[in-house]
Amino acid sequence: MARRRDIVLDSSVVVKWFSTETKSDEALKLLDSYIQGTVELTISEILICEVGNALRYKPDYDIQKWKTALTQLFNLHMNVTHLNENLINKTGEIAYQGKITFYDALPVAIAENRKIFCITADEETQYKKLHPKGYPIELL
Repeated sequence: MARRRDIVLDSSVVVKWFSTETKSDEALKLLDSYIQGTVELTISEILICEVGNALRYKPDYDIQKWKTALTQLFNLHMNVTHLNENLINKTGEIAYQGKITFYDALPVAIAENRKIFCITADEETQYKKLHPKGYPIELL
């Protein structure tokens, strides 16, 4: 039996599950792999807030569609990594070294701690700044 791949997801990927955007198909393939049990997905505890905020500003969303999406997301029961002092410090280091936001550095810090990869759809402000520095990040 093949070993499941363990991946940390950035919110930029998860938003694509609920909004038709560039590379939504690729993001949905990851979700399907998770549902089928061939991929294990890990998220930060703030990802649901990030996704909720992103969907809040989608023009085709109203409160009911937003609630449905967030309920579906919550009910996926992905592995949630909780914040702790070591993770916060590692996240800050990555944010400063990569010149990115703390929010964008968090899933990468989780991936680095777990010795796995973070997948992002944020090419310009996250991937291009962190990948050349050797951080464990892949582009969707």
